[in-house]
Amino acid sequence: MKFKATKLLAILPHFFFWGFFTLLYLQQNPDADIQECLDWVTVLGVSAVVVYTNLYLLFPIYFFQKKYFTYSVFLLLIIGLGSFLLKTIFPTGNSYFTLPVFQHFINLFFFIIITSSLKFLREFLRKQELLIKSENEQLKTELSLLKAQVNPHFLFNTLNNLYGLILQNRNPEAADITLKLSDLMRYLLESSKTERISLQKEVKFMEDYLALEKIRLAQQADIRLEVSGTEKEVFVTPLLFVPLVENAFKHGLQTVSKDSFAHFSLAFQGNELYFEAHNSAGKTLENKAKSRTGLDNLRKRLALLYPEKHFLEIEKKEKSFKVTLHISL
Repeated sequence: MKFKATKLLAILPHFFFWGFFTLLYLQQNPDADIQECLDWVTVLGVSAVVVYTNLYLLFPIYFFQKKYFTYSVFLLLIIGLGSFLLKTIFPTGNSYFTLPVFQHFINLFFFIIITSSLKFLREFLRKQELLIKSENEQLKTELSLLKAQVNPHFLFNTLNNLYGLILQNRNPEAADITLKLSDLMRYLLESSKTERISLQKEVKFMEDYLALEKIRLAQQADIRLEVSGTEKEVFVTPLLFVPLVENAFKHGLQTVSKDSFAHFSLAFQGNELYFEAHNSAGKTLENKAKSRTGLDNLRKRLALLYPEKHFLEIEKKEKSFKVTLHISL
């Protein structure tokens, strides 16, 4: 049944096309008798043969293969044959269609121009649809790959933290971090299946992440997260802020002192989302390449998901590192 319906939908435009010219003929010739109507149907039949020979034979074999000269020769040939056929059917008499061969040629050429234009338009729209579909698929694939780069990296860091606590025989903290890791894993699985997620869940994810880091650092660093304006239900791209939070600990707090800090703030006002990561700078700048990879990953995701709707600024100082991200949702 589905196949029949699809086939019917494909045929309907053809009925409408020839029906339109039939109605146009009847409107211009309201007194036409049965014979004149039959003559018109004959003209349409010959025209249809010429038109469909062009659309379904000459186009695919010659025109779409860029054999333009051969196509033109055969096109003129079929129009000429159609014109002589009509002249043969209506040689003399009082018929409305008793016309010179040249006039029949012009009329048939008119049908060719119209149907070819519709064919080109249809092909153009079809290719545009395929192009958009292809671009969307490519975009989804690229975003999936970029997101996939975030998840394993984050998990590696968290498991590394857990391993360190176990080696230090800090079993209560290890148990706590295991429970929180379970929540984080649940979030990662949930976020991997959707393109947008609640901002409140993203904030909860960061809170759990920072809680894990506080356990690892044994409260030796000043770690804060300030949030405002998230009461409203807002949806964002999952794991958007993770690279910035990770970098703060990986490259800013790799060595901890009494002056070490990692301050984060997130605010939502109107349709504007602001996020800031401000952390102390480590004594060394190891793993610069990996840091750039994380930021480059973030830049690519922002360019794909929020084109011309985001602002990312990185400010490096001697003793601090600050990243500001502004997104218009």
